[in-house]
Amino acid sequence: MNKKIVIIGGGYGGTETLRQLILRKVENIEIELITNKKYFENIIGCAEIISEKIKVEELSYDLKNASRQWDFELTVGNVESIDLNRKKLKVNGKEKTYDVLVVAVGVKPNFFNVIGANLALPAHTLSDFINIHEKLIQLDLENPNIVVVGAGFVGLEIVAELLDFFKIKNRNGKVTVVDKMNSIMPMYNNDLARKIAHEYFISRGTNFLLGKGVKEIEKERCILEDGSTVEADITIWAAGVQSPEITSKIIGANLYKGYIEVDERLLIKGSADSFAIGDAAFIKINGTIAQKMAAEALEEAKTVAKNIGLIAYGHKPSFTHVIQYTTDFPKAILSIGEDKAILIGSEIPSYLEAAPNILHRLIYMPGIDRIIDAFSKVISGPKYASMGTMEYLLKKKIVTEEIMGRLP
Repeated sequence: MNKKIVIIGGGYGGTETLRQLILRKVENIEIELITNKKYFENIIGCAEIISEKIKVEELSYDLKNASRQWDFELTVGNVESIDLNRKKLKVNGKEKTYDVLVVAVGVKPNFFNVIGANLALPAHTLSDFINIHEKLIQLDLENPNIVVVGAGFVGLEIVAELLDFFKIKNRNGKVTVVDKMNSIMPMYNNDLARKIAHEYFISRGTNFLLGKGVKEIEKERCILEDGSTVEADITIWAAGVQSPEITSKIIGANLYKGYIEVDERLLIKGSADSFAIGDAAFIKINGTIAQKMAAEALEEAKTVAKNIGLIAYGHKPSFTHVIQYTTDFPKAILSIGEDKAILIGSEIPSYLEAAPNILHRLIYMPGIDRIIDAFSKVISGPKYASMGTMEYLLKKKIVTEEIMGRLP
């Protein structure tokens, strides 16, 4: 009898788990994908919607088409509860059973109970970035003031595209970045990358207010915790995320700050057949914590697919996940506008002469698995950062070709 595999979440982790099961030709299974969106959204490229460098259709994929091509059942709706002990979940008011579960539900914005946060434009989903672009177009001001709350990775990419938008439209917009932390990209343990990014954005006229949290958002200004104010014709919120509501409604799961705890096989702790991956999971293996990013979610999906294959053939899951993207030495590519990006990683190994050699190899290396494998293994060792057009071309290739190219 076939095993019923239920995957919750149609993002990077969920769709890659599907893809890996298809590629591995795992038999004796029936797959159902439950997602609250009809489309896969390639969020890591969405900031460029603001500057009109990329079209919406280039970053979305109809999951109905995927269900026909990959032969799985697609259910669009909201999961209301999950019972790991009874192997049941409720979606759209109906109860469903499963044999194997994969929770890949992502995260949601965290507004930290800021007064008037509803007046800010969130930057989390594809529709959010479409809305930001539309509001900018509608803003009939020659010198608008835009405040971006959050100096993390997403916030800085938004700043880059705002600056490019104003440059393309020949407008003199002022961009101010506010963050409660004392540095930009506080979660990225790379001083060189922070220094390069900070100096570059300042050179483009960006105003940084660091070490200053937002207390209240009003229609035309932000009030900071120290009582000072910042004029804001538009306020964009990119100040952090939190676990989704569904994680607190999983019976039988242990949570760490709201995120689902898993073991080294990515099984939800205490479960023999339920997995959690991606941003909704807290993954700590041998003291190393996984970074919450798309590339790591894709790697986690591979591990889960291998273990599901074992379960499908009557074996216990035994594949241990190896974290490729850690919080200790983060690896990423930050787009900074003007067709440039910063490669945030580690020092180039001695057997390669220079960063351009690596980037050239990666850009012309076909296949998402190969490019991610190369990026995760080649960029290793002490901290490293480089800025340029080649870095941007690599980011662009990953976003438009490799990520979207996974889907049928």
